[in-house]
Amino acid sequence: MESQLELLTGRLYAQAVGDRRNVASMALALRNEAARAAGRAALASVNDYLAEVAGRSVCLTLLAGSGSRWVKSLAAKDGRPIELAAEAAAFDPARPRGLFPVRDLLGDKRSSGRIPIASYALAATEGLGRRVIVVRGWEAEIEAEILGPLGADPASAAFFTQAAPYGKPLGHGDAAWQCRSLWSGADYVIANFGGDANSRRTVLSSLLALDALRSSGLAVDLLLPATRLPAPAYPIQLDAGGLPRSFGHAKLQGHLGPEPAGFGYTNVGLRVYSAPALLEAVLSFRERYWVEGAGYAIPGNDPEGREFALDNVDALLASEGRARILAIAKPEELTPAKSVDDLPAFERAIRSVVEEDRLSSFPAAARVNNS
Repeated sequence: MESQLELLTGRLYAQAVGDRRNVASMALALRNEAARAAGRAALASVNDYLAEVAGRSVCLTLLAGSGSRWVKSLAAKDGRPIELAAEAAAFDPARPRGLFPVRDLLGDKRSSGRIPIASYALAATEGLGRRVIVVRGWEAEIEAEILGPLGADPASAAFFTQAAPYGKPLGHGDAAWQCRSLWSGADYVIANFGGDANSRRTVLSSLLALDALRSSGLAVDLLLPATRLPAPAYPIQLDAGGLPRSFGHAKLQGHLGPEPAGFGYTNVGLRVYSAPALLEAVLSFRERYWVEGAGYAIPGNDPEGREFALDNVDALLASEGRARILAIAKPEELTPAKSVDDLPAFERAIRSVVEEDRLSSFPAAARVNNS
């Protein structure tokens, strides 16, 4: 007969958890079961658990650059509301797109109703660990326009400028390699992107779930929050046991065969890694595939891009059975702001995400105490 520990472990990384409201409390129960078995004290609440794990974690947010699609979209005007067209025309294309103003749904009275896109990604991870923000300049603006209004402690954030040796950044895997000294001493790394509609509940639940799974003795080094969609463009391929084994990605191997006729799982951009495993992976990719004077030559990647992506790390860990999906993400989280024309959909998506967080028992986004 399965023990409660085994039952909880199975439920945490099963293909579909069902009720996303209970994952953090399930993680606490699993962690406490493992602690009691090891003769250690149990924790009284999810907030106590969060404080303990956040002290061992780093939040790595990618805010470097704007992307060619974004820059091109700034110049387009057809069919846009007058206000959005005016803001796009006035926006400096050299600024990262994470600084572009969108509707303030966090309720900051100092914002005049508009806050930068990246405020949402940074609010979702506030208080979940030390902060590392990968940039290509604009640190003062990010501090003044995002971190300050969010009430974030400036001392808890470190900026890192991603070098672009061949004229452009060479991917978020390369960014993680470059700034490894800032996160390699942690137990966990939460990786997210400044243009995504991140849910605080999803991030927090995934961090606690990974720690709980590892506390129970499972060799899990990556937890991928996932959502279930009809015929996802970038599907996660699961084996018979529900473990992720490979991924479809346009810059990597492309679609893994024809798109599924029914529903399938896809990642929403968030990742939670065991920091030692991430360090081992980025060092290995750099050693094996870096070509001096050319960039990365990773088999299967777009040779013209010369990039190293976190997707490569994910694929490696999945192939070795060290990855799990946590199918609790809301479909709205897969609504990134990659062009100006994406912004109305982004605002609708983030409204749904923020309202859920506000109505839940979780601490409000950007108001969590990290002490």
